[in-house]
Amino acid sequence: MLEEKIKELGGTLKDLDEDLKEATDQRGEEKEENAETVKASKEGLEAIKEAIAILKDFYKGAAKNTVLIQTGVSPIDEEGGVGAGGQAQGAYKGNQAQGGGIIAMLEVIKADFERSIKQTEAAEADSHAAHVSFDRESKGSISGKGTALKQSEGDLESTKLRIKDAMTELQDNQDLLDAAIKTLEELNPICIDTGMSYEERVAAREKEIKALKTALCQLDVEGVEEEC
Repeated sequence: MLEEKIKELGGTLKDLDEDLKEATDQRGEEKEENAETVKASKEGLEAIKEAIAILKDFYKGAAKNTVLIQTGVSPIDEEGGVGAGGQAQGAYKGNQAQGGGIIAMLEVIKADFERSIKQTEAAEADSHAAHVSFDRESKGSISGKGTALKQSEGDLESTKLRIKDAMTELQDNQDLLDAAIKTLEELNPICIDTGMSYEERVAAREKEIKALKTALCQLDVEGVEEEC
C-alpha cells in the first residue's frame, strides 16, 4: 500500500509541476501580449489626440480669419468668394463642415483606443488575479503532497526494517519450534503405550536393573561397589 501510495503521489506531483509550468509560461506570454496591446493603444491614442488638437486649432483659427475688402468691390460671404474680374475675395475659413466630420471620425478612433486600453488592462488584472490564485493553490498542493511523499517514503523504510526484524524473529522462533519438535520426536517412543501392564513393566524394569548390576560387578574386579 505504501509503495502504491508513493507511486501515485509521485505521478500527481509530476502532473502538478507540469501544469504549473505550462500555466506560468502561458501567463507570461499573455502578459507580454497585453502589455504590447496597451502600449500600441496608448501610442495611437496620443497620436489621435495630437491630430485632433491640431485640426481643432486650425479650424478654430480659420473661422476667425478676416481680410480688408477693396472699395467698390462687393463683399463675399464668410467662406470667401470670387469678386469682379475673377479675383478671390474675403478670408478663407476652411471647410468647417468637412473638418468637423474628420474630427468626429478621429474622436471615434480615440474612443476605440481608450476602450481597448481599458478592456485590456481589466483583462490583464483578471488574468493576473486568476494566475496568482492558481499559483498559490498549486504550490500549496505540491508542498502538501511533497510532505506526504516524504512521510510515506519514511514509513516504507521503517516498514521494511520492521519486516526484516520480524522475519529474523520468526526464523528464531521457527528454529526453537523445530528443536522442540525434534525433542518430542525423540521422546515419543518412550511415551508410546507398548500394551504392557503395569506389573509387567515393573518386572521388566527390575530385570533391566538386575542386568545392569551384573554388568557393573563384572567391571568392578576390585570389589569396590557394595552391590558386588
